Amino acid sequence: MKYKVYLFVSFVLLLMGVIFYFSLGSDSAEITVNGRQVTDSSVRNTIRWSVSGGIAGLGGIFLISGIIGFFRHKQAYKERLYIMRTGVETEGTVTFVDKNYSFLVNNRPIFSIVEYIYEDKYGNSHSRRVNSISSDIVVRNQIQVGSIIAIKYAIEDPSKSIILLQEKAKKPSPIVKCNYCGTKFSI
Repeated sequence: MKYKVYLFVSFVLLLMGVIFYFSLGSDSAEITVNGRQVTDSSVRNTIRWSVSGGIAGLGGIFLISGIIGFFRHKQAYKERLYIMRTGVETEGTVTFVDKNYSFLVNNRPIFSIVEYIYEDKYGNSHSRRVNSISSDIVVRNQIQVGSIIAIKYAIEDPSKSIILLQEKAKKPSPIVKCNYCGTKFSI
């Protein structure tokens, strides 16, 4: 999501750099520095290149960041799609839920953080923290600490998993198993 913002900002800055370049290059443009009009053509060209080049250079930095973010997003999407197609389905227990305040729209977080634990088919315990689940999805599916959620994990690397949100999360069980000793007790 952030890569889209970076790409948009980069195009705006690059466009502004081009506009400034041609605006400052016209003969009718009046450039003043410290209250005095600049008439020397070499100074005018230096200012023209400095201002437009600085803005366009900043746009280039945002463009590079946006492209890197795009390819990372594309790779993560392919990985999630692969796990969705070939992964092993199991259940996980939610251990943490909170709003993600790093990205706000109208001063409201639109993403939530969900952390969960699960066991693979060999009995090894794994945990995963997802920082960008839509807050609306978390509320609609009633995901809360202790909820049981459906997940899939990769066969080759069980530490990689995705959440399946086809149905509401199951309510927390009154019987809890200790992760360290395996003892079951009720809440």
